[in-house]
Amino acid sequence: MKKYSIAELLDMDLAGLPKTKMGLSQKADREKWPFEEVKAKGGRGGVKKLYAPPPEILKKIQAVRLNRALADTGVEIAAAPAAMPLPVTVSDLPASPAAAVPAVSDGLSAAAASWLSSTATEAQRNCEAARMAVLREVEKLMADTGMGKEAVITSLLVQAKTEEQPRLANMFRLACDKRGGSSGLPSVRTVKRWFTQRERNTLLPQISSPDMKMPPWLPLFMQYYGRPSKPSAQDAYRLFLLELARKMPDVSPPSIHQVYRALDKIGKVTREIGRMGDREIKNIKPHKARKFWHLKPAAVYTADGHTFDAEVLNPLSGRPFRPEITTVVDVGTRRCMGWSVGLAESALTVLEALSHASRTAIGAVWYVDNGSGFKNAMMTDEATGLMGRLGMTIHHARAYNSQAKGASERSHNIFTRAAKRLPTYVGKDMDAEARKAMFHWTRGEIRLQGGIINAPIPTWDGFKQYIEAVIAEYNDMPHRALPQIYDADGKKRHMTPNEFWAVKTAHFGQPPKVAPEDEGMLFRPQVMRTVSRGKISILNNTYFAAELAEFHGERLRVGYDVQDARWVWIYDDEGRLICKAEWEGNATAYMPQSYIEQAQDRRNEAALKRNNDRRANILAEQRTPALEHQESVSIGGMVLDLDNLPKFGELLEAEILPEKAETPPVSQAAEAETGGWEVPKDGAQRYALYWQIKDEPDLPEAAQRWLRRYPNSAEFRGFNGVFEEKVG
Repeated sequence: MKKYSIAELLDMDLAGLPKTKMGLSQKADREKWPFEEVKAKGGRGGVKKLYAPPPEILKKIQAVRLNRALADTGVEIAAAPAAMPLPVTVSDLPASPAAAVPAVSDGLSAAAASWLSSTATEAQRNCEAARMAVLREVEKLMADTGMGKEAVITSLLVQAKTEEQPRLANMFRLACDKRGGSSGLPSVRTVKRWFTQRERNTLLPQISSPDMKMPPWLPLFMQYYGRPSKPSAQDAYRLFLLELARKMPDVSPPSIHQVYRALDKIGKVTREIGRMGDREIKNIKPHKARKFWHLKPAAVYTADGHTFDAEVLNPLSGRPFRPEITTVVDVGTRRCMGWSVGLAESALTVLEALSHASRTAIGAVWYVDNGSGFKNAMMTDEATGLMGRLGMTIHHARAYNSQAKGASERSHNIFTRAAKRLPTYVGKDMDAEARKAMFHWTRGEIRLQGGIINAPIPTWDGFKQYIEAVIAEYNDMPHRALPQIYDADGKKRHMTPNEFWAVKTAHFGQPPKVAPEDEGMLFRPQVMRTVSRGKISILNNTYFAAELAEFHGERLRVGYDVQDARWVWIYDDEGRLICKAEWEGNATAYMPQSYIEQAQDRRNEAALKRNNDRRANILAEQRTPALEHQESVSIGGMVLDLDNLPKFGELLEAEILPEKAETPPVSQAAEAETGGWEVPKDGAQRYALYWQIKDEPDLPEAAQRWLRRYPNSAEFRGFNGVFEEKVG
């Protein structure tokens, strides 16, 4: 399909289209016309867009181009039916509506609509119209002069050949069949044949159609071409030739040019099957644009997590890391309703973002992906899940279908721009030298001074304030997906999410929201637990309430605070509060451990295990020289028996250092000196112990000596290097 630039479309002056460059560009973007970018002088960025308009606009384009092609002949499509004999009668028309001639619209004649709706090419239609004009010219001259058909045709051809009438010459040349390669004038016999073809309704010239037959070797070639490594046609061709002789000996090998021609016959999407995964294939397939202007406020909420592209200080470790941002966006207004920041995308960050949004409005539909933060019992359980308590309907998007969640996916752009404003930006387009310098600056301060002193890295509280300001800026910024309005200065612009939310709430009314007194009950995670003798166990903690004595053996809903583990709230099946149970303590812990603390411990243990395993793998991969077995070795004329060398060493040590046998073991000596303080035997535990006690006062002398020596050990440098690489 031919594509047109904005300038070409404006030059055609098509009915029903904007007459300015900006207006037509906005219409094309708003209606999502397919386009491709080509290099061009004077274009923005050295490129320009070529659009493929919809079919109704293509019909108008073809009519205009046809009229312009016949301008020199004085023939217009709209005037064609007046002098055009009908090839068929009304009774001959097909009864099927699908085969009927489409209705005339936009000022086009019935003949023009018929031509434009056919499968003929533009060149065929131009040639047919020119032949019609020639035949009308011959009939008009016959009626005026009384001459015969052949004489009139001969006279007109002579005039055209001598260029006495340029219009007539252009008309004859346009009517010629180009398949023969001639651009001259037709013969008298050819023009007379056109009269017969008009009566049979076969005046449309024939064109040679390309051979779309696929060669028998093409499936074998596609086995080597359609691979995820995306080999070139040349590389796939070399491997293909080796297999062709073995698997298809009767087929003559094609040339590389035949391969190229065969690939051109395959559709662009089909050709990439195997070379692209499902996610990449979706990016080149057409998709339906979902309309959202009609949605009521808070009708559909969508959410997604985004890893921030700049480093901030971890609130737990004090080391640089990239936090996770979860946002909740109202699809109908594109307004960011709630947000949260966390160490990683989890059910807790999603819970916080949704609770933030629900203070303004409770969503009706929760449209999210299948990530662990969205698809879990805390959110979806029928009895205790948050969706049921809020009355929201959850709907999960298909995998690799980011187009369906465009509202939340596009909101990531605001955080990318926000990250670029910070000196700790680590995105792909960040200068590698600058990123490396910032990395060494921050890690150097941590290594030498124990923390960030001068490096320009945001703190956790400062980062949250910054994100709050970024989201407020986004909600007050014109959004290109929203309707256009005129501002106070008379300038046309798109509405902001806050403005569109205000318009919709004024029209549809305010959606329901969570009252402050209900926040605790609604947003506390809940689980089902069985009562045993007035007690309920949750998160390895035991809680007691006297009111639970009569519920022995029953399963009740237990709500808990993720930050504070001192209390839990007990509800019945109807959601009525039974009592508030207090932690009573048990043998497993001296203080209650909250959900967040347990999650942090699990995460830290997993990180230490991963890094310990990684260090072990690195050490295992180190090459050690292999020594051939020798029975003896001569040193300075002294022959040593290698099999008895360990025993010889023990005797020599006992002779030189007889007092060592009387020295108590190191562990006993250390215990006697330190009062029981010992260094852990496991390397990961020693590394963790160092960071745990390095700033503690009043440590035993042995512990202080160990703290001074341990940072200089190879073990410490190894662990530290692994952790630095992981964070970087």
